[in-house]
Amino acid sequence: MTHRTIFSSILFSLISIPVFAEQVRIYTTTADGKKQMEYTTAQTSRVKLTKHITLTPATTYQEMDGFGYAITYSASYNLMQMAPADRHAFLKRTFSRTDGYGVSYVRISIGCSDFSSTEYSLCDKEGLENFRLHNDETQYVIPILKEILAINPELKIIGSPWTCPKWMKVKSLSNRVGYDSWTSGSLNPNHYQTYADYFVRFVQAFEAEGIPIYAVTPQNEPLNKGNCASLYMPWDEEAAFVNKLAPAFAHAGIKTKIYCFDHNYNYDNISSQQDYPINFYNALDPDMDGKELVVGSAWHDYGGSASELDDINQKAPDKEVIFTETSIGTWNDGRNLSSRLLTDMKNLVYNTVTRQSKAVMVWNFMLDLNRGPNLDGGCQTCYGAVDIDQNDYHTITYNSHYFVMAHASLAAHPGAHRIEASMSGTSSDISYIAFANLDGTYGAVVFNTGGSSYQVSMAAESTAVASFTLPAKSIVTVVIGGDEEKKVQLGGKNLTSTKQVGCYKGTIQATQLESLTQNFIDTPEAWHIDCDFFWYEASDGTLTFLPVDGKYDVEVDMVAQTLLCSPTKEGLYICGPAKSVGRVFFYPSTETLPENAIAMAEVELGLYEYTFTIGEQLNDEAIDMAFYLKSDLSEMFSGKSTAESSLSYDTTNGSNHFNLGRGTAAHADGHIYKRVASRRIPEGSRWTAVVDVRDGQKNAPVYIKEWEMPTGVDSPLQASTRKGSHGIYDLAGRRVQNTGRRGVYIINNQDGKSNKVLKR
Repeated sequence: MTHRTIFSSILFSLISIPVFAEQVRIYTTTADGKKQMEYTTAQTSRVKLTKHITLTPATTYQEMDGFGYAITYSASYNLMQMAPADRHAFLKRTFSRTDGYGVSYVRISIGCSDFSSTEYSLCDKEGLENFRLHNDETQYVIPILKEILAINPELKIIGSPWTCPKWMKVKSLSNRVGYDSWTSGSLNPNHYQTYADYFVRFVQAFEAEGIPIYAVTPQNEPLNKGNCASLYMPWDEEAAFVNKLAPAFAHAGIKTKIYCFDHNYNYDNISSQQDYPINFYNALDPDMDGKELVVGSAWHDYGGSASELDDINQKAPDKEVIFTETSIGTWNDGRNLSSRLLTDMKNLVYNTVTRQSKAVMVWNFMLDLNRGPNLDGGCQTCYGAVDIDQNDYHTITYNSHYFVMAHASLAAHPGAHRIEASMSGTSSDISYIAFANLDGTYGAVVFNTGGSSYQVSMAAESTAVASFTLPAKSIVTVVIGGDEEKKVQLGGKNLTSTKQVGCYKGTIQATQLESLTQNFIDTPEAWHIDCDFFWYEASDGTLTFLPVDGKYDVEVDMVAQTLLCSPTKEGLYICGPAKSVGRVFFYPSTETLPENAIAMAEVELGLYEYTFTIGEQLNDEAIDMAFYLKSDLSEMFSGKSTAESSLSYDTTNGSNHFNLGRGTAAHADGHIYKRVASRRIPEGSRWTAVVDVRDGQKNAPVYIKEWEMPTGVDSPLQASTRKGSHGIYDLAGRRVQNTGRRGVYIINNQDGKSNKVLKR
């Protein structure tokens, strides 16, 4: 055989080896905030880079339960103030396994915490016949938990009390006199069984609401006497109580896990409480019913080091450890992402999960910009994982704790196992943790504390190598495997996945009244469809394009379930302050930038309109609409006739609900505002803002009119969201083209050739 024949055979063999490409999902957050959960996709190859992480699935460690946040009353209160569509989209992006980050664990208080509306227990009047859930639970925490569970049914919930009912307290076990105080005190041993039954009722009450309680701890921070609601419970007292609690659960058929301790690594520097969990385990009744429910210990990091977990794991290798609380705040520069992001990833996830922690949770999910609501005597200096602006209940600031939990949740699904990982071309700047998920995917959290960017590859098998960029001072989650990303199509064109998970963008060339096929709207009643640009046809799922012919940018958000559109070139836009004018899940800010405004549809050359609903796109309390041109922000419309581009308010067509500002009486020049502050505009009423520049921009008329739907005409679109039905007929009583469309109606003249616009 010749050398050429040998070479040809080798080449043929190499070509014949199949290259198995797998899906790779990459999520990136940088400490400078320029990338926040930035989402990209790729395919695996065979190319290993100098810095290569090798996953070894055969070597496994602990099974993971999940990562998450505390759903306090304060967090729930703030969430409940959001517009429902905004809240649902935010929760879906956070907790959904399929359309979001898959956060899977939350912590709640049993009774009050320092982030409740007031101090209370679930049985403030003596006698368990008086047990009842408080308004904090029924009106805030439970509705939010139900909404999250509908998004992620795998959600795990752990409950912890800050205090027992006051009537169960004594000043101390050596001085068993009643102690009428929410702060400190000890649990009266005479009430151990009663308090155990209190826990049973708590679990049963939540289960009756369809909310399973996965785990409890007997006491939050049992060594902390100073919280506004607290109970001192050293290890021997906690063990004596759990000797009643575990059997009470078992006898009631409750499988809820019990974790002891729930406090700091350093035991608050109390010498008698060192090794609290170990002493607790040793003091348990070995013959008690339900002993299998006592599974491990829970930890906070307000004092001490995670290295304490090494000692606990060595002394109790058969017990679990989980991490249940930490907070950012004024004391640790908590809103400064550049100083917190990598420190928190290392301390909260890397230092705990590499020490066998099955779960990690941080404190408040959402607080407002005043760090509340909160109670006197509790934490007045804490920030949330996110902070929401209480002036609009829309603008959200994302802090380090949100990103850290989201990154970890994407890598490790519930039931995943941490697996061995090693790196060639090592760097002291790079750390990583890897997981094998039950769906066959591999996830890893990789973070870089250094000032240089790196190109890194990763593989569990040599034939499927994922490559990614690890920017300076960043966290990257890489997921290998899983289903191919959904192809989102409009009018036969594939839209491109953007830097936000679940979002797609693209450009279409469309003609007025063109019918566009789509493959992403399956439940139209749940979608916000840009009603001046598209009409959804329920019979075949197509979208009729409404504006004039042209090239348009479209945006689909599968999480917020929105379809938006804007012209690629010249266009008229509408903007306003937060919670004034906007779209589902995104209201524009006060900056007059195209990305912060909503496109008006050009329904006839020079005639633009934007339809909004009071309470959805525009709120009665903050009506302030500004109009401007996309091509030149210096040509912003004014209300003054001396301006280059000005608006005149047409009172004959407009409603007496609105007026045009002229720079006086606190009404911005050229802004549409509510004419009478005390007059309420009906919630749910629909209005259309119309700007007419057909005769130029010198004194263009603007008017707003209410859309009243005719009665007796059936509508195929989103009937549940409409009052009545609508349609359009010509003068001869014939139903015209695209009956029932929102926006303008294009109808043929009698000659059947030319078109005219019939306004609503």
